[in-house]
Amino acid sequence: MTREERELRLQIEALKNEARQLVSEDKLEEAKAKVKEAEKLAEKADLLAKLEADDLNNVQVPKGEKKDQDEMKALYRSAFFKAFRRQTLTQEERDAVNALTATEGEDGGLLVPEDVQTAINQYKRSLPQLETLIEVVPVSTASGSRVFEKLATMTPFANITDDTADIDEMDHPKFEPLTYAIKKYAGWLPVPNDLLKDSDQNIIAYLRNWIARKSIVTRNTLILDILTDGTAVSFADYKDIKKAINKTLDPMIAANAVIVTNQDGFHYLDTLEDGTGKPILQVDITQPSRKLFAGKPIEVVANSVLATTGTTTKKAPIFVGDLKEGIVMFERQGYQIDTTREGGTAFRKDRTEIRVIERENIKAKDTGAFVYGEIDVTSVV
Repeated sequence: MTREERELRLQIEALKNEARQLVSEDKLEEAKAKVKEAEKLAEKADLLAKLEADDLNNVQVPKGEKKDQDEMKALYRSAFFKAFRRQTLTQEERDAVNALTATEGEDGGLLVPEDVQTAINQYKRSLPQLETLIEVVPVSTASGSRVFEKLATMTPFANITDDTADIDEMDHPKFEPLTYAIKKYAGWLPVPNDLLKDSDQNIIAYLRNWIARKSIVTRNTLILDILTDGTAVSFADYKDIKKAINKTLDPMIAANAVIVTNQDGFHYLDTLEDGTGKPILQVDITQPSRKLFAGKPIEVVANSVLATTGTTTKKAPIFVGDLKEGIVMFERQGYQIDTTREGGTAFRKDRTEIRVIERENIKAKDTGAFVYGEIDVTSVV
Protein backbone atom coordinates (compact mmCIF):
# COMPACT_ATOMS: atom_id res chain seq x y z
CA MET A 1 0.00 0.00 0.00
CA THR A 2 1.41 3.38 -1.01
CA ARG A 3 1.65 6.35 1.36
CA GLU A 4 -1.11 8.14 -0.60
CA GLU A 5 -3.46 5.16 -0.41
CA ARG A 6 -2.74 4.70 3.31
CA GLU A 7 -3.60 8.35 4.01
CA LEU A 8 -6.82 7.99 2.01
CA ARG A 9 -7.81 4.90 3.99
CA LEU A 10 -7.26 6.80 7.24
CA GLN A 11 -9.37 9.70 5.98
CA ILE A 12 -12.13 7.26 4.99
CA GLU A 13 -12.16 5.69 8.45
CA ALA A 14 -12.27 9.13 10.06
CA LEU A 15 -15.24 10.14 7.87
CA LYS A 16 -17.06 6.92 8.76
CA ASN A 17 -16.57 7.58 12.45
CA GLU A 18 -17.85 11.13 12.01
CA ALA A 19 -20.88 9.76 10.16
CA ARG A 20 -21.60 7.31 13.00
CA GLN A 21 -21.41 10.14 15.50
CA LEU A 22 -23.78 12.26 13.42
CA VAL A 23 -26.25 9.35 13.17
CA SER A 24 -26.22 8.97 16.94
CA GLU A 25 -27.06 12.69 17.14
CA ASP A 26 -29.90 12.26 14.58
CA LYS A 27 -28.11 14.54 12.09
CA LEU A 28 -28.92 12.26 9.19
CA GLU A 29 -28.35 14.67 6.29
CA GLU A 30 -24.92 15.59 7.56
CA ALA A 31 -24.15 11.90 8.09
CA LYS A 32 -25.18 11.12 4.51
CA ALA A 33 -22.84 13.82 3.25
CA LYS A 34 -19.96 12.29 5.20
CA VAL A 35 -20.78 8.86 3.78
CA LYS A 36 -20.80 10.20 0.22
CA GLU A 37 -17.46 11.89 0.82
CA ALA A 38 -16.06 8.63 2.19
CA GLU A 39 -17.38 6.73 -0.84
CA LYS A 40 -15.60 9.10 -3.21
CA LEU A 41 -12.33 8.70 -1.34
CA ALA A 42 -12.82 4.91 -1.26
CA GLU A 43 -13.24 4.89 -5.03
CA LYS A 44 -10.01 6.82 -5.39
CA ALA A 45 -8.17 4.57 -2.93
CA ASP A 46 -9.41 1.44 -4.70
CA LEU A 47 -8.22 2.84 -8.01
CA LEU A 48 -4.80 3.54 -6.56
CA ALA A 49 -4.69 -0.01 -5.19
CA LYS A 50 -5.48 -1.41 -8.62
CA LEU A 51 -2.80 0.69 -10.22
CA GLU A 52 -0.26 -0.51 -7.67
CA ALA A 53 -1.15 -4.19 -7.96
CA ASP A 54 1.68 -5.64 -10.05
CA ASP A 55 -0.20 -8.78 -10.99
CA LEU A 56 -3.55 -7.20 -11.87
CA ASN A 57 -4.40 -8.17 -15.46
CA ASN A 58 -0.76 -9.07 -15.95
CA VAL A 59 0.16 -5.40 -15.67
CA GLN A 60 3.68 -5.10 -14.31
CA VAL A 61 5.47 -2.06 -12.99
CA PRO A 62 7.75 -0.96 -15.79
CA LYS A 63 11.30 -2.09 -15.22
CA GLY A 64 12.56 1.44 -15.42
CA GLU A 65 10.06 2.68 -12.84
CA LYS A 66 10.76 -0.23 -10.48
CA LYS A 67 14.46 0.42 -10.85
CA ASP A 68 13.87 4.08 -9.95
CA GLN A 69 11.92 3.04 -6.82
CA ASP A 70 14.61 0.59 -5.74
CA GLU A 71 17.32 3.16 -6.37
CA MET A 72 15.46 5.76 -4.31
CA LYS A 73 15.12 3.33 -1.40
CA ALA A 74 18.80 2.45 -1.61
CA LEU A 75 19.73 6.12 -1.84
CA TYR A 76 17.71 7.02 1.23
CA ARG A 77 19.10 4.07 3.18
CA SER A 78 22.63 5.14 2.28
CA ALA A 79 21.84 8.73 3.26
CA PHE A 80 20.34 7.60 6.57
CA PHE A 81 23.45 5.73 7.66
CA LYS A 82 25.77 8.46 6.41
CA ALA A 83 23.79 10.99 8.44
CA PHE A 84 23.86 8.61 11.41
CA ARG A 85 27.65 8.60 11.18
CA ARG A 86 27.57 12.39 10.79
CA GLN A 87 29.12 12.20 7.33
CA THR A 88 28.47 14.83 4.68
CA LEU A 89 25.57 14.07 2.34
CA THR A 90 25.56 14.72 -1.37
CA GLN A 91 22.88 17.02 -2.77
CA GLU A 92 21.06 13.99 -4.19
CA GLU A 93 21.06 12.32 -0.76
CA ARG A 94 19.84 15.52 0.94
CA ASP A 95 16.98 15.70 -1.56
CA ALA A 96 16.02 12.10 -0.78
CA VAL A 97 16.05 12.74 2.98
CA ASN A 98 14.05 15.96 2.66
CA ALA A 99 11.45 14.27 0.46
CA LEU A 100 10.78 11.58 3.07
CA THR A 101 10.90 13.77 6.19
CA ALA A 102 9.01 16.82 4.96
CA THR A 103 5.63 15.51 6.13
CA GLU A 104 6.76 14.33 9.55
CA GLY A 105 6.25 17.56 11.48
CA GLU A 106 8.49 20.50 12.13
CA ASP A 107 10.99 18.70 14.35
CA GLY A 108 13.16 17.52 11.49
CA GLY A 109 15.07 14.32 12.08
CA LEU A 110 15.45 11.16 10.05
CA LEU A 111 12.89 8.47 9.39
CA VAL A 112 14.05 4.92 9.93
CA PRO A 113 14.34 3.19 6.52
CA GLU A 114 11.60 0.65 5.86
CA ASP A 115 13.85 -2.39 6.15
CA VAL A 116 15.30 -1.17 9.46
CA GLN A 117 11.86 -0.38 10.88
CA THR A 118 10.67 -3.85 9.84
CA ALA A 119 13.62 -5.35 11.73
CA ILE A 120 12.67 -3.31 14.82
CA ASN A 121 9.03 -4.40 14.68
CA GLN A 122 9.98 -8.04 14.12
CA TYR A 123 12.22 -7.93 17.16
CA LYS A 124 9.50 -6.28 19.23
CA ARG A 125 7.16 -9.16 18.46
CA SER A 126 9.67 -11.58 20.01
CA LEU A 127 9.63 -9.72 23.35
CA PRO A 128 6.92 -9.70 26.08
CA GLN A 129 4.63 -6.77 25.35
CA LEU A 130 1.18 -5.75 26.56
CA GLU A 131 0.61 -3.76 23.38
CA THR A 132 -0.56 -6.93 21.64
CA LEU A 133 -3.38 -7.32 24.19
CA ILE A 134 -5.00 -3.92 23.63
CA GLU A 135 -6.67 -2.26 20.64
CA VAL A 136 -4.29 -0.29 18.42
CA VAL A 137 -5.72 2.43 16.17
CA PRO A 138 -3.29 3.99 13.65
CA VAL A 139 -3.81 7.74 13.18
CA SER A 140 -2.24 10.32 10.91
CA THR A 141 -3.07 13.48 12.88
CA ALA A 142 -1.80 14.81 16.21
CA SER A 143 -5.30 14.94 17.74
CA GLY A 144 -8.82 13.88 16.96
CA SER A 145 -11.53 11.48 18.07
CA ARG A 146 -12.95 8.08 17.31
CA VAL A 147 -16.42 6.73 17.97
CA PHE A 148 -16.79 3.42 19.80
CA GLU A 149 -19.89 1.36 20.43
CA LYS A 150 -20.81 1.08 24.10
CA LEU A 151 -21.52 -2.38 25.45
CA ALA A 152 -25.22 -2.45 26.31
CA THR A 153 -27.90 -4.99 27.13
CA MET A 154 -29.93 -5.75 24.02
CA THR A 155 -33.65 -6.43 24.06
CA PRO A 156 -35.21 -8.96 21.69
CA PHE A 157 -37.26 -8.01 18.66
CA ALA A 158 -40.93 -7.48 19.45
CA ASN A 159 -43.36 -10.20 18.51
CA ILE A 160 -45.75 -8.88 15.84
CA THR A 161 -49.25 -10.24 16.36
CA ASP A 162 -51.16 -7.68 14.33
CA ASP A 163 -50.01 -7.40 10.71
CA THR A 164 -51.91 -4.12 10.33
CA ALA A 165 -50.24 -2.39 13.29
CA ASP A 166 -47.15 -0.23 13.06
CA ILE A 167 -43.90 -1.89 14.08
CA ASP A 168 -42.49 -0.44 17.28
CA GLU A 169 -39.13 1.34 17.18
CA MET A 170 -36.38 -0.89 18.52
CA ASP A 171 -33.46 0.06 20.71
CA HIS A 172 -30.40 1.25 18.84
CA PRO A 173 -26.65 0.97 19.30
CA LYS A 174 -25.09 3.34 21.83
CA PHE A 175 -21.99 5.19 20.73
CA GLU A 176 -19.58 7.44 22.56
CA PRO A 177 -16.68 9.54 21.25
CA LEU A 178 -13.16 9.13 22.58
CA THR A 179 -10.75 11.97 21.92
CA TYR A 180 -7.02 11.58 21.63
CA ALA A 181 -4.03 13.89 21.65
CA ILE A 182 -0.80 12.27 20.52
CA LYS A 183 2.02 12.52 23.05
CA LYS A 184 5.70 12.41 22.29
CA TYR A 185 8.00 9.92 24.03
CA ALA A 186 11.71 10.08 23.49
CA GLY A 187 15.09 9.01 24.75
CA TRP A 188 18.74 9.49 23.93
CA LEU A 189 22.05 7.76 24.55
CA PRO A 190 25.66 8.12 23.49
CA VAL A 191 26.73 6.04 20.52
CA PRO A 192 30.15 4.37 20.79
CA ASN A 193 32.49 5.59 18.08
CA ASP A 194 33.51 2.01 17.34
CA LEU A 195 29.91 1.24 16.41
CA LEU A 196 29.89 4.01 13.81
CA LYS A 197 32.85 2.35 12.14
CA ASP A 198 31.00 -0.97 11.84
CA SER A 199 28.88 -2.17 8.93
CA ASP A 200 25.31 -1.04 8.40
CA GLN A 201 24.11 -4.48 9.54
CA ASN A 202 25.75 -4.03 12.94
CA ILE A 203 24.12 -0.65 13.33
CA ILE A 204 20.72 -2.11 12.36
CA ALA A 205 21.10 -4.78 15.04
CA TYR A 206 22.05 -2.11 17.57
CA LEU A 207 19.09 0.11 16.71
CA ARG A 208 16.73 -2.87 16.57
CA ASN A 209 17.59 -3.93 20.10
CA TRP A 210 17.68 -0.52 21.72
CA ILE A 211 14.60 1.02 20.10
CA ALA A 212 12.50 -2.13 20.49
CA ARG A 213 13.23 -2.53 24.19
CA LYS A 214 12.68 1.15 25.00
CA SER A 215 9.42 1.18 23.04
CA ILE A 216 8.07 -1.91 24.81
CA VAL A 217 9.02 -0.62 28.26
CA THR A 218 7.37 2.72 27.46
CA ARG A 219 4.11 1.24 26.23
CA ASN A 220 3.94 -1.45 28.92
CA THR A 221 4.31 1.25 31.58
CA LEU A 222 1.56 3.41 30.04
CA ILE A 223 -0.80 0.44 29.81
CA LEU A 224 -0.11 -0.61 33.39
CA ASP A 225 -0.81 2.96 34.55
CA ILE A 226 -4.34 2.58 33.21
CA LEU A 227 -4.79 -0.94 34.56
CA THR A 228 -3.78 0.12 38.09
CA ASP A 229 -5.81 3.34 38.07
CA GLY A 230 -8.21 2.57 40.92
CA THR A 231 -8.50 0.45 44.03
CA ALA A 232 -7.79 -3.24 43.62
CA VAL A 233 -10.38 -5.78 44.76
CA SER A 234 -9.12 -8.55 47.02
CA PHE A 235 -8.97 -12.05 45.55
CA ALA A 236 -9.13 -14.42 48.53
CA ASP A 237 -7.92 -17.32 46.38
CA TYR A 238 -7.96 -18.59 42.81
CA LYS A 239 -11.71 -19.19 43.04
CA ASP A 240 -12.26 -15.42 43.16
CA ILE A 241 -10.40 -15.13 39.86
CA LYS A 242 -12.81 -17.66 38.39
CA LYS A 243 -15.72 -15.68 39.86
CA ALA A 244 -14.45 -12.53 38.13
CA ILE A 245 -14.46 -14.40 34.82
CA ASN A 246 -17.78 -16.17 35.34
CA LYS A 247 -19.84 -13.46 37.07
CA THR A 248 -18.20 -10.03 37.22
CA LEU A 249 -17.35 -9.69 33.55
CA ASP A 250 -20.03 -9.59 30.88
CA PRO A 251 -20.07 -12.96 29.07
CA MET A 252 -19.10 -11.25 25.79
CA ILE A 253 -16.06 -9.76 27.54
CA ALA A 254 -15.21 -12.97 29.40
CA ALA A 255 -15.12 -14.93 26.14
CA ASN A 256 -11.90 -13.13 25.13
CA ALA A 257 -10.48 -12.54 28.59
CA VAL A 258 -6.79 -12.86 29.45
CA ILE A 259 -5.02 -12.78 32.80
CA VAL A 260 -2.11 -10.41 33.38
CA THR A 261 0.03 -10.71 36.50
CA ASN A 262 3.63 -10.38 37.66
CA GLN A 263 6.17 -13.12 38.34
CA ASP A 264 5.01 -13.57 41.93
CA GLY A 265 1.37 -13.88 40.87
CA PHE A 266 2.23 -16.39 38.18
CA HIS A 267 4.39 -18.43 40.56
CA TYR A 268 1.52 -18.54 43.06
CA LEU A 269 -0.93 -19.80 40.43
CA ASP A 270 1.63 -22.26 39.10
CA THR A 271 1.96 -23.91 42.54
CA LEU A 272 -1.78 -24.57 42.94
CA GLU A 273 -3.19 -28.08 42.61
CA ASP A 274 -6.72 -29.43 42.52
CA GLY A 275 -8.12 -32.13 44.79
CA THR A 276 -6.44 -34.89 42.78
CA GLY A 277 -3.01 -33.28 42.87
CA LYS A 278 -3.13 -32.00 39.30
CA PRO A 279 -1.87 -28.47 38.62
CA ILE A 280 -4.56 -25.78 38.34
CA LEU A 281 -2.77 -24.24 35.36
CA GLN A 282 -2.90 -26.01 32.02
CA VAL A 283 -0.33 -25.94 29.23
CA ASP A 284 -1.50 -24.12 26.11
CA ILE A 285 -1.09 -26.78 23.42
CA THR A 286 -0.90 -24.06 20.75
CA GLN A 287 1.97 -22.35 22.62
CA PRO A 288 3.66 -24.84 24.96
CA SER A 289 5.64 -22.08 26.69
CA ARG A 290 2.39 -20.40 27.82
CA LYS A 291 -0.03 -21.59 30.47
CA LEU A 292 -3.79 -21.22 30.87
CA PHE A 293 -6.02 -20.59 33.86
CA ALA A 294 -9.62 -21.71 33.35
CA GLY A 295 -8.83 -21.74 29.64
CA LYS A 296 -7.62 -18.13 29.69
CA PRO A 297 -4.04 -17.28 28.67
CA ILE A 298 -1.72 -15.81 31.29
CA GLU A 299 0.61 -12.95 30.41
CA VAL A 300 3.52 -12.45 32.84
CA VAL A 301 5.11 -9.05 33.53
CA ALA A 302 8.41 -8.71 35.36
CA ASN A 303 8.28 -7.87 39.08
CA SER A 304 10.53 -4.91 38.35
CA VAL A 305 7.80 -3.42 36.14
CA LEU A 306 4.68 -4.61 37.98
CA ALA A 307 5.63 -4.83 41.64
CA THR A 308 4.20 -6.95 44.44
CA THR A 309 3.04 -4.72 47.31
CA GLY A 310 3.21 -5.06 51.09
CA THR A 311 5.85 -5.82 53.69
CA THR A 312 4.48 -8.54 55.97
CA THR A 313 1.65 -9.60 53.68
CA LYS A 314 2.71 -9.74 50.05
CA LYS A 315 0.04 -9.11 47.42
CA ALA A 316 0.53 -9.58 43.70
CA PRO A 317 -1.60 -7.68 41.15
CA ILE A 318 -3.83 -9.69 38.83
CA PHE A 319 -5.86 -8.24 35.95
CA VAL A 320 -8.66 -10.25 34.39
CA GLY A 321 -10.58 -9.21 31.28
CA ASP A 322 -10.56 -8.34 27.60
CA LEU A 323 -7.98 -5.57 27.32
CA LYS A 324 -8.82 -4.90 23.67
CA GLU A 325 -12.19 -3.65 24.92
CA GLY A 326 -10.69 -1.92 27.94
CA ILE A 327 -7.76 0.05 26.50
CA VAL A 328 -6.99 1.66 23.16
CA MET A 329 -3.74 3.06 21.82
CA PHE A 330 -3.84 5.79 19.19
CA GLU A 331 -0.55 5.33 17.39
CA ARG A 332 1.15 7.72 15.06
CA GLN A 333 3.32 5.13 13.42
CA GLY A 334 7.01 5.22 12.90
CA TYR A 335 10.15 6.07 14.80
CA GLN A 336 12.08 9.28 14.31
CA ILE A 337 15.83 9.27 14.72
CA ASP A 338 18.33 12.09 14.83
CA THR A 339 21.95 12.33 15.93
CA THR A 340 24.30 15.12 16.94
CA ARG A 341 27.97 15.73 17.62
CA GLU A 342 27.42 19.32 18.70
CA GLY A 343 24.30 19.37 20.90
CA GLY A 344 23.79 18.08 24.42
CA THR A 345 27.02 16.77 25.91
CA ALA A 346 28.26 15.32 22.63
CA PHE A 347 30.64 18.19 21.82
CA ARG A 348 32.29 18.25 25.28
CA LYS A 349 32.69 14.47 25.39
CA ASP A 350 33.65 14.02 21.73
CA ARG A 351 30.96 11.47 20.97
CA THR A 352 27.80 11.08 18.92
CA GLU A 353 24.42 11.10 20.65
CA ILE A 354 21.32 9.45 19.25
CA ARG A 355 17.74 10.55 19.94
CA VAL A 356 14.67 8.43 19.20
CA ILE A 357 11.08 9.70 19.28
CA GLU A 358 7.81 7.79 19.03
CA ARG A 359 4.27 9.13 19.31
CA GLU A 360 1.13 7.59 20.80
CA ASN A 361 -1.71 8.19 23.22
CA ILE A 362 -2.96 5.26 25.32
CA LYS A 363 -6.37 5.71 26.93
CA ALA A 364 -8.99 3.80 28.88
CA LYS A 365 -11.82 2.71 26.60
CA ASP A 366 -14.10 0.63 28.86
CA THR A 367 -12.97 0.11 32.46
CA GLY A 368 -15.75 -2.45 32.90
CA ALA A 369 -13.94 -4.76 30.49
CA PHE A 370 -11.38 -5.83 33.10
CA VAL A 371 -11.08 -6.41 36.85
CA TYR A 372 -8.09 -5.15 38.82
CA GLY A 373 -7.40 -7.45 41.77
CA GLU A 374 -4.72 -8.47 44.25
CA ILE A 375 -3.99 -11.90 45.70
CA ASP A 376 -1.98 -12.92 48.76
CA VAL A 377 1.25 -14.58 47.63
CA THR A 378 3.09 -14.43 50.97
CA SER A 379 3.33 -18.21 51.17
CA VAL A 380 5.36 -18.50 47.96
CA VAL A 381 7.37 -15.28 47.87
